[in-house]
Amino acid sequence: MRFSGDDRKHRLYALRMEELSNRMERSIYMWFWQANNQELSLQRLGNTRWGSHYRILLCMVDLFPSIVEVLEYIQNKGVEDSKRRQAYGLLKYFHTFDCIFYIQLMLLILGLIKNLSMALQRKDQDILNAMSLVESTKRELQNLRNDGWDSFMDKVFSFCEKHDAEILNMEEDFVDSKRPRQKTHITNLHQYKVNCFYTVLDLQLQEFNDRFTEVNTDMLICMASLSPIGSFREFDKEKLVRLAKLYPEDFSVEECLSLEHQLGIYIDNVREDKMFDNLKNLGDISRLMVETQKHLSHPLVYRLLKLVLTLYVATARVERCFSTMKLVKTATRNRIGDQFLSDYLVCYIEKELLDFVTNEIVIKRFQSMSERRVCL
Repeated sequence: MRFSGDDRKHRLYALRMEELSNRMERSIYMWFWQANNQELSLQRLGNTRWGSHYRILLCMVDLFPSIVEVLEYIQNKGVEDSKRRQAYGLLKYFHTFDCIFYIQLMLLILGLIKNLSMALQRKDQDILNAMSLVESTKRELQNLRNDGWDSFMDKVFSFCEKHDAEILNMEEDFVDSKRPRQKTHITNLHQYKVNCFYTVLDLQLQEFNDRFTEVNTDMLICMASLSPIGSFREFDKEKLVRLAKLYPEDFSVEECLSLEHQLGIYIDNVREDKMFDNLKNLGDISRLMVETQKHLSHPLVYRLLKLVLTLYVATARVERCFSTMKLVKTATRNRIGDQFLSDYLVCYIEKELLDFVTNEIVIKRFQSMSERRVCL
């Protein structure tokens, strides 16, 4: 279908006015939001960072009245029908007992595991403190499951009363919102306490037990004995021998006995050597052992050290490196070579080290690579 010149002008004018109207509506929303919330705002959820979910839930609880007010404004004065319908649906759900219950439950669980999550993501990994936090978090989750229902429900009911949300009678029959006419034959208490509260906490505890078994926890604690921090203050010969026995294919029975004798000489040697002072991680000590040829004097200790270093592939720092590949090798770089990708990733990941590389150093590097007619 073709339009005349005037028709095209009118059509473009109408589209332009619609675009301006949408922009004005968004500007009004943003102004209304910022005017009422100068310090807090809702952030975008992160797919791999659960800490962002916790922060958003905190903001939602604190800004709940403002969120409801903005949704009511969109519902009543929104230009687009789709946005008005979305606002109506969100408002309807925000005032249900389900919404308040799950917000409070996730806020409670994420709040309990926040410190552990931050500790496990630290670059200067302190294994002993991390394992201690794991055990403390497991105990706190278990205590919450055993004795935390009443106090948790008090928070839920208090929040519902404060914000005029739906309050359910726990002794009445549970009604499924998706199938309201079908009888469930369970009470609200059974649904929210057993099917929700207990189930979620049991899943969390099961996940902790699967990831941090007794063997894994003991292995990580033994690994900490090799740490050079504080002049090797965490060094423990018995733990390191026990760690070597966990890998019978790498250490035979005779080598485990020899390792026990070699560890005493090794720790005295590195403590007396000033070059091994102020080391921060296992990577530094392995590099320095090769530079000083001590890996030849203590071959079993060096083998154990290499084995421990390979176990760090599951740490948050290494996971961040793999996540970085998605940012570097995008759809527009799908034909990038392996060597160039590796060099690019090193520059992207080791940003802190590259801060010390000045432009003059880079220019001199390229200038010395080959003879050039013009000085760079």
